[in-house]
Amino acid sequence: MSRPELAVPPQLLQRLARRRLSVPASFTAGGVGEHTSLTRGPGLEFAEHRAYQPGDDLRRIDPHVEARSGELYVREFDVQERLAVTVVVDLSASMAFGEPPKADLAKRVAAALAYVGLAGADRVRLAAFTGRGLRWGPRAENVRAAGRLFQWLALQDTQGAVEFGSVARELGARLPRPGLLLLVSDWLFAEPHEGLTLLRAAQQRVVGVQVLAPSELDPALLSGVAPLGGGLTLQDAETGAELEVRLDADALARYRARLEEWRKGLEGAFLRHGGGWLAARSDADLERLLLVEWAGAGLIR
Repeated sequence: MSRPELAVPPQLLQRLARRRLSVPASFTAGGVGEHTSLTRGPGLEFAEHRAYQPGDDLRRIDPHVEARSGELYVREFDVQERLAVTVVVDLSASMAFGEPPKADLAKRVAAALAYVGLAGADRVRLAAFTGRGLRWGPRAENVRAAGRLFQWLALQDTQGAVEFGSVARELGARLPRPGLLLLVSDWLFAEPHEGLTLLRAAQQRVVGVQVLAPSELDPALLSGVAPLGGGLTLQDAETGAELEVRLDADALARYRARLEEWRKGLEGAFLRHGGGWLAARSDADLERLLLVEWAGAGLIR
């Protein structure tokens, strides 16, 4: 039997190889990379002068400033460091819903974001959570390891129900600090505030990526199952609970209003905790999503 594969087009990977993940300088994690750190010191790109202090490297004294002012000043340069990037995918049972399933795009988005990190020499690790807990994938530090990450993602299946707070507690105990945490999910959990508080305390810049199916965004698309105004039985993918609904115009209007309110609340929660927020439909074109629709979000530069 052939092994499952992730459909990330080679031409997209070529374009992503020239991109980099972007975060505030306070989240860099040491090493030699391509992200400007808050730290100043030896480097290639000049930042500023500062007064000489005993113990400074004499080779960094600027003779031109000394000649003009008679004072000793050293040259400071921007230090380029790596990020510690963790990409986590929700593979609870609800992610199997949709046409196409939400999990399909979620894994491809996770693979693409991991690849951007690897292209910038960042330290990248994958993880996935299901009803059976948190699964840790391989670590990687360059694009030559991308295939191993992609293969691991492709092998992960959806199952079970998840409580985000417990996932956040387990993540917070094991994540490198500081770091960039990319969480790809439908976010069909209870209020995420507790989990986000824990992750911020773990010195993470948390970016939530929400993937919803077209019919979740617009239940009128379910008219092929139940005509407008007709009855429909909905079943919770994780608990099995059922609910009888009638798809009339009033119900659809109330649903859309509640959906918008809920999504704005989620986005606000991430922003209040110093993170970011991105959204996608499960039928989105991956290249357009990453390079056009998310272009102004600031995550990828």
